[in-house]
Amino acid sequence: MNFAQGLFYSGFEWFGWIITVLSLVIGMLAVPWRSILGDSPLQNRFLGCAVVLAFLWQMSVNLNIGVVIHFMGMTTLTLFFGWPLALLAGFIAQLVDLFLHWQQWPSFGLNYLYNVLVPVMVSWWLHVRIEQLKPSNPFVFILGTGFFGCVLSTTVTLVLAVLSLSFFSEMELKLNIDEYLGYLPIFVFPEAVVNGMFISATTILHPQVVVAFNEERYFKRVDREMILDEHIEPSLDLDQTEAPVEDDDSRYRPPKEWYDKDKDS
Repeated sequence: MNFAQGLFYSGFEWFGWIITVLSLVIGMLAVPWRSILGDSPLQNRFLGCAVVLAFLWQMSVNLNIGVVIHFMGMTTLTLFFGWPLALLAGFIAQLVDLFLHWQQWPSFGLNYLYNVLVPVMVSWWLHVRIEQLKPSNPFVFILGTGFFGCVLSTTVTLVLAVLSLSFFSEMELKLNIDEYLGYLPIFVFPEAVVNGMFISATTILHPQVVVAFNEERYFKRVDREMILDEHIEPSLDLDQTEAPVEDDDSRYRPPKEWYDKDKDS
């Protein structure tokens, strides 16, 4: 979601800028630059996802109260690249949105906070909690982190946004907080379904793309001995048993009386 300029007190907008700068510095320091610079496919995937994310954010709905709603997609990027690169990709998408709506620069920090920072941190926190259990079923990752992780991150983001509008907004809300929270399912479940579809399809078809997915543990192969690999008695092994050679093939010939009948005729 994006907030318009002047919707919040100027002090709160500066607070958003401070949080944004600090998170970017921490994220840039945590990015594995050597691995990225030496991995061309990863660079292409990252830039491609950043462009798609920026385009996705332009398909939005204006609520006419200074708030614009759009799909975030940050849970998918968090699982694809890890939280440092997800923060960077979200920053690039937020910059593109700022260039298209330059007059909204005072609220850039708050928009980055709710569009990127909060969803990424919540998604990654839940992923770490699930990984501590060391599950072996891939559906735990797909549903637990891909779907419910998005449900949790989107819910936390929207709740914080509503609380911020309630306490730090310069305009008076027409509805109570609980009435605004009643619209949560309308925004949360479509977001979770879209992210869950991307995560499930990519995890199954191209698991190496999802950095947070432990392919070795989830898709481990258990060596099982087939029955043909077990010890078989030589008498029962068809490959080692040879058919008996018979010199006398008289039992396969027609009876002698048949030949005598032919001679008489």
